[in-house]
Amino acid sequence: MPYNTEWPGFQRPLDQTETAPFLSFSADEAVTIQAVYDHPVGEIMVRPLSAHIQPEKDDRTVKITLTKPGAYTLEADGFHEALHIFFDPVHDFEADLTHSKRTVLHYGPGIHHIGRVELSSDTTVLIDRDAVIYGSFLALCAENVSILGYGVIDGSEEKRLDGDRLLPLDYEKPIPEDREGILALLAHTRVLDGILRFYRCRNVRVEGVILRDSSTFALIPAACENVVIERVKTIGMWRYNSDGVDVFNSANVVIRNGFFRDFDDCIVLKGIAGWDDRNNENILVEHCVTWCDWGRNLEIGAETNAPEYRNIIFRDCDCIHGSSIFMDVHHHNRAEIHDVIFDDIRAEYTHYQLPDTYQHDMTAPFPGGQPTRHPLLMALPIRKKGLFAKDGLSGTMHDITFRHIRAVSDAPEIPMPESMAVGVDEDHRVDAVRIEDVTFNGEAVRTKEALRLFVGDFVGEIHIQ
Repeated sequence: MPYNTEWPGFQRPLDQTETAPFLSFSADEAVTIQAVYDHPVGEIMVRPLSAHIQPEKDDRTVKITLTKPGAYTLEADGFHEALHIFFDPVHDFEADLTHSKRTVLHYGPGIHHIGRVELSSDTTVLIDRDAVIYGSFLALCAENVSILGYGVIDGSEEKRLDGDRLLPLDYEKPIPEDREGILALLAHTRVLDGILRFYRCRNVRVEGVILRDSSTFALIPAACENVVIERVKTIGMWRYNSDGVDVFNSANVVIRNGFFRDFDDCIVLKGIAGWDDRNNENILVEHCVTWCDWGRNLEIGAETNAPEYRNIIFRDCDCIHGSSIFMDVHHHNRAEIHDVIFDDIRAEYTHYQLPDTYQHDMTAPFPGGQPTRHPLLMALPIRKKGLFAKDGLSGTMHDITFRHIRAVSDAPEIPMPESMAVGVDEDHRVDAVRIEDVTFNGEAVRTKEALRLFVGDFVGEIHIQ
């Protein structure tokens, strides 16, 4: 449930969660799935809606046919206890390595408890579909590292304690550039392992794996170059700060064909103190499905410690559930953010929406009866908060484009979603924003009023067409 607070010193109780079943398989032809429920079901939805999957229903039985690989959810009478379906293409990962001179770590069918495994250069991890690995992988200052396969990597054995930190940062000096220095920092500051960590690495590939139940951000490339994240799925992310993929100050990154259901942000590009001599640049996120239970689906920020963010594209993505904001440039620090494009993004709104709520009583049930607040569609705020930095500097953003944006709702009472933009002062503004070809339930939306776009102070031209 979308019920959050700053870290209170202990993890949320399990009774603030529910079971999320998932089905994972490979096929090279159309697949028909039949689900039999233990109770009569009414409304059936298969998401993303852009897939145009038509279910067949008979009392307690639902049948759907999927014609191509992708990530889908089967939802009966709302999103609770949805069946998550991961349909992968047939792929022989081991065959890819036939002529490779790499070190190969192969995890076959069964349960593996590995703790934290550090990967050196020229290493590939192969994970069988019938393997479940409890633990995490870490690479430091390494090159040519791959984690491949359709199995599960589960982070549930790592417990977050008071005093543990989410990420390595040093307010006073850069992160060390050598392996030993980074290891010492991780140990000294008690940084959580999460599931996959790549620090100062080059030529990284993660493909196919399911990341489940992380204690914090599931996957981080930090100060990395040439990263490909392909067909990765995150699920079971119920704990505080359980993001999906967090890219820190990295270049030449592709995130493609993934599914991300996360309590906190799904796909987010951060600038972190200590790594902040590097830009976030040349980043492509495409063909992904996101379900965000608290924060943002597709986000830049909120930490934006970097010289620049530039040449960033989010395209052809489905946001099937959200809570706070679907597309967000959430600017809290000193970076110049520019040349960012959100292109062909589909945002789904539902009458089953729950409002995002901050907790005051850590054990109280989720409050009922409060008005629903639907997620913002687009947001461009510059905030003077200086997250995770001591310099107190604010930044700028310009040349931000939203085009071919499709918002859809499943009930007539849901209005056009709101959007917003606001700057800090004359030197820290939002400028040169283009909003092109937005529709709501198929109808064109071409004015600020129709977009329900709030424009605050220190915002320059917003061109709408």
